[in-house]
Amino acid sequence: MSLQTLKKDDNSDLASRCSQAIARIVELKINFLALDFDQTILDIHTGGVWKGAIDELCSHVRPLFRQLIVSAHTASIKIAIVTFSPQVEHIVEVLETHFPSFAHDILIRGRDQSWAYEGNGMKEGKQSFMASAAEEFEAKYPKIEITRNTTLLVDDDSNNIRLALKNGVRGIWFDPHDSDLLLKNMVVLR
Repeated sequence: MSLQTLKKDDNSDLASRCSQAIARIVELKINFLALDFDQTILDIHTGGVWKGAIDELCSHVRPLFRQLIVSAHTASIKIAIVTFSPQVEHIVEVLETHFPSFAHDILIRGRDQSWAYEGNGMKEGKQSFMASAAEEFEAKYPKIEITRNTTLLVDDDSNNIRLALKNGVRGIWFDPHDSDLLLKNMVVLR
């Protein structure tokens, strides 16, 4: 068996596992997937100060998230990147590189002062980031209703997950050293 055949089998297995995970969250009526960027989608932490080439940054996108984001989009799940990084323009370029046909559908909430959340909800952790994105999605798609119960946060920072859970938002801690665990946790999510 050639190396190319093995890679194709790995990709098709990953696609299948991502589809199963997304099918599970659709069963749970989750319609909004909020994803952290550094150390989650990426296999590195930029610290919000990336100075390298965008191509190099793009090479750090985990294969898992390349497939999971496609699967979520195919299932009509709204997707937002929620990050403490102020380098939103870099994130836009990464998304446009990996998801050229639908990058414009993915919202980004970072610390770039391009948005504000004025609601009464919790402002700690990623809560205001998710609430702001949910409000924009609901304004853009009037037939969709995003609630805490229909939202799933995936983040490598356990504090952000703890705060989400405390606020009634579903959350899965992403282990940067065992990315396959995410799909297993999504399949058993309740």
